[in-house]
Amino acid sequence: MTQNKEFLYQQNEKILCYHGPMIYEAKILDFEYFENKHPKSNLTGPHYLIHYKGWKNTWDEWVAESRVLKFNETNLTKQKQIEESLNKKGRSTIKKTVQETTIEKGKKRRRDTLLDKDESIKKPKIYIPVPEPLRAILVQDWENVNKSSLFVPLPRKPTVSDIIEHYRISRTKKKGGQETDDGIADEIITGVLFYFNKCLGSRLLYQSERKQYREMRYKFERLQNSQIYGAEHLLRLFVSFPQLISGMNLAEDTLGILKEHLTGFLNFLNDNRKEYFVDEYQKIKD
Repeated sequence: MTQNKEFLYQQNEKILCYHGPMIYEAKILDFEYFENKHPKSNLTGPHYLIHYKGWKNTWDEWVAESRVLKFNETNLTKQKQIEESLNKKGRSTIKKTVQETTIEKGKKRRRDTLLDKDESIKKPKIYIPVPEPLRAILVQDWENVNKSSLFVPLPRKPTVSDIIEHYRISRTKKKGGQETDDGIADEIITGVLFYFNKCLGSRLLYQSERKQYREMRYKFERLQNSQIYGAEHLLRLFVSFPQLISGMNLAEDTLGILKEHLTGFLNFLNDNRKEYFVDEYQKIKD
């Protein structure tokens, strides 16, 4: 370890840190100078062991100094700007999937032109196939909210938390009660829950749903988003995952594992769609 003067940040310092395309508040747990390339970042130089605020310790990680930002007003503004930008891109990603599904039903020759309209969205590194019945649900969801001014009745039952737990139990039963992949699946399932709670307000809502969201957060302030919302918004997260993942520096084999497990979860959601998705949307009184 080199002298502290070669590090821009110190132990226990509150900082901001990039995780994928987003910026989160975190704390420095330790620091070290790597003469050889770090196995994860593939970089030499100062690295920091960080803990993200509100995250489980399993998410602690070593990051290169280039991912770390000082905790100040300038960088907090940058964090907010990125969240607002990703919110717009998240809606565009969902809209793009809706367009793609509509095009496939009768206008395939126009598909590439329509899908390339939003060039601001970075091409994802991973493709997660959405089963056709779920694509149809996604289209109907978009039309209900944006064309018919209807809303998903909240709070939902089963909730996102319920669905994730159902999937966890179902998967364990199929494996004979044992986890056979070193806990990777469980970590990914936990990640789905984490990202839903973090991304709902910034990426997964249409503009007209924001008032309902504020009302739910006020009424159920002690509950997480995953304890209020259901399958309809969880499906939107899966559509947004490729864009979220595109900002992460993941190896090809890691992307393959991630795709395998997320696809398995989507197939489970599809198999249980009659149980999980709401039959009727509702009007919200002004």
